[in-house]
Amino acid sequence: MHKRLLAFFAFALFISLFIVPQVSLAAPEITVDSSAGFQNKVKYEKGLPLQFTVTNEGSAFSGDLVVSYSETYNLGAGMAMPLELAEGESKTLHIASSGLSETNYTGGPNDQSIFLFEGGWEEGESIVFKGDKTIQPAYYSPGTMFVATLTDNQDRLLPLEQLAVPSGEGVEVIHLNQLTNFTLPTDVQAWSMIDYLVIDEFSYSDLPDTTQQAVLQWVQQGGRVITGSSSSVEAELGNLSEYLPLELADEAEVSVPGLESPLPAFQATAKEGAAVKLQNDGQVLAATQAVGSGSLTQMGFSLGDETVSAQEGYSQMLSNFFPAPMVNYNAMGGQSILDYMTYEVGDVNELFDSFAVSKPFIIAIILLYILLIVPVLYIVLKKKDKREFAWFIIPAVALLTSLGLFAYGAKDRIGNPQIQQTGFFEVDADNGLNGYYVNSLLSNRGGNYQFTAPATTTMTYRLASEFSETQPYLSAMMEKGATNNQMTVRDMRYWSVESIMGQSYIENSGNFGIELEVADNKVIGTILNNFPFGVENVSIWTGTRLLDMGDLNPGEELAVDETIQSDILSPAAAIGQSYSYQPIADLEELETARRQALLSTSFDQMSQNGKSPYVIAYTQDAIVPISLENQRASVDSVHLLAQSFKPELTLSGEISLNVDAFGMELAGASTNAFFDNMPNDPYLFYLEPGDYDLTYTLPEDIELEKAEWNELSIAASGQGLTVSLLNHDSEDYEEITQSNQKFTDNATNYIGEDGDIQLKLKMADGSTTAEVVVPKVKLKGVIAP
Repeated sequence: MHKRLLAFFAFALFISLFIVPQVSLAAPEITVDSSAGFQNKVKYEKGLPLQFTVTNEGSAFSGDLVVSYSETYNLGAGMAMPLELAEGESKTLHIASSGLSETNYTGGPNDQSIFLFEGGWEEGESIVFKGDKTIQPAYYSPGTMFVATLTDNQDRLLPLEQLAVPSGEGVEVIHLNQLTNFTLPTDVQAWSMIDYLVIDEFSYSDLPDTTQQAVLQWVQQGGRVITGSSSSVEAELGNLSEYLPLELADEAEVSVPGLESPLPAFQATAKEGAAVKLQNDGQVLAATQAVGSGSLTQMGFSLGDETVSAQEGYSQMLSNFFPAPMVNYNAMGGQSILDYMTYEVGDVNELFDSFAVSKPFIIAIILLYILLIVPVLYIVLKKKDKREFAWFIIPAVALLTSLGLFAYGAKDRIGNPQIQQTGFFEVDADNGLNGYYVNSLLSNRGGNYQFTAPATTTMTYRLASEFSETQPYLSAMMEKGATNNQMTVRDMRYWSVESIMGQSYIENSGNFGIELEVADNKVIGTILNNFPFGVENVSIWTGTRLLDMGDLNPGEELAVDETIQSDILSPAAAIGQSYSYQPIADLEELETARRQALLSTSFDQMSQNGKSPYVIAYTQDAIVPISLENQRASVDSVHLLAQSFKPELTLSGEISLNVDAFGMELAGASTNAFFDNMPNDPYLFYLEPGDYDLTYTLPEDIELEKAEWNELSIAASGQGLTVSLLNHDSEDYEEITQSNQKFTDNATNYIGEDGDIQLKLKMADGSTTAEVVVPKVKLKGVIAP
């Protein structure tokens, strides 16, 4: 009876599981909306802001929102943002990325790149959500000029829409404080895609301190601010006010070159260190003050008042203050600097010394082993009548010897992880260092490794291979803090190598005290090391030559007395060769390769390349502010430091300038134009069919008003290239018909007011060769005393 009742109740319980309604398990129901950049516009491989609006209509959520992004084919990572959402709650998250592209390694742009991990990205579970699964902004070329404004009335700055950009990539004007549902970024990386910030009678000082600090750091790292003048401009500009280049006095009606009518402007003088950019009859109308690697330009009048902005020539006049952004894509085969560095510097930097034991030591161990095992062991065991012990003593000694040799040879790899840090930095106007680095880690165990760096040092992960099927966030994860950022390199294998890389700005680092003079074919003077660390191989980089001066400890000075082959120090020119695919035999060759990779890679990023000579040196101090958390690593560093300078120059009498004395710039002038400089020769280029502009510029130290030029020579190589020279007097281009054509009677007509010699090149379709030597110039004249 009891068995029947028990069976009945069990059957009833089983049936109730299917009949009685069950209460659904609570779960988050989240919707994600995303936007990127400014007005959802993004510049390839530049830092940008990201914004996510997350709404929860289900139960409470605690975890991370993760973005898996790629900057290029070679670079990418994930970014994790902690997220707490109560039921019915909505939040907006802001974060900055060091770059973004539509490339996705798992097969295409529609693959998921936004994830939600309940419980956190490390141990949590990825959950399903609604809304955006990918970030889909509008992408723009790196050559596009992005001008951001801060103004209370965007109509005041309509002339910015008509700026003439020499690169032809176009201008995008974004009125930041007029955007709806947009918060100004507080992370310096988010401002990277902006080329110019225009402040028009706007109370910038009322912005949060974190925003102002981000803008100042952006300027220090190369950003450019342009502002007008008003009676309260110093109070309006907050933390930028100390960098204003003009000392303002009373306001008066003045004439401005390029404008048809006088306008109200302040009587102004340029402060010490500022460069005057616009003046008329001694009246300073605009000046620029260097701020780190960037600048602040101030006009002596209002930018947006109708009496100014309504004038017909205003946009054209204003264009002179907006030179196109420097893009070295052609010099780097169409790649960004970090993408280029992944193999030019990264391949060399990931080569670590293999563990080894010297041959004499191995021979000594073998002889000792034979001596111990054969005579000693035999005699001892025979005397003790324990010869059977040899069966386990001999294998044990062999095993211990092998383990000892291994431990001795691999002691560096077993004890600590090893880091090789390689980078190049340029000294800026405020004695800061601005540059790029590669940080390669050789692991001593499997698992995660965490790096920490300040906000002024970006970090991205070098992907194992192009077109990898692994999502970037599975390889490395970035977490941003208030002052520092942390990148976790995930699941490293035992004794494997991974790299992170990025841009770094190091404030108040020091500089070289350079006092050099050129006279009588000699450079004389002193170079002082004002850095807090020692430097090696101090050299003067002039043309394609390096004049080696020696080493300097902190505070030391060396005397310079070197003979040169010209009347001036030529501007630095491209030098070096690639080591990324060459075999390297030993540590000495590895050190040479790292330095050579820096020398060849750094030139295209130098702000004064082709315009001035440089003092360069190397340091073995780990100056990049990036550290490995929770472990002590052995660090081997080599960094190139570079500082441009203008030597004192006293010229009079006859002078002859060869091509390497000029600054040279080549630019595409048609949509199909593409060029690439060949290694080891600054004048040998690969040219696709198309039109090009080639400009040679006289050294800034030559006083043009004292010069009289009596012979200009143009050496053209032919090779399917048509060459024309601009006559500045007639404003016409004249074709060069001889292989070495000379202009003697009217040489001055071909030299512009700024000391420029302009040529047009045309590479014909179907040319038999695409590698050509561009035309070279030589100039002779007389300098008045």
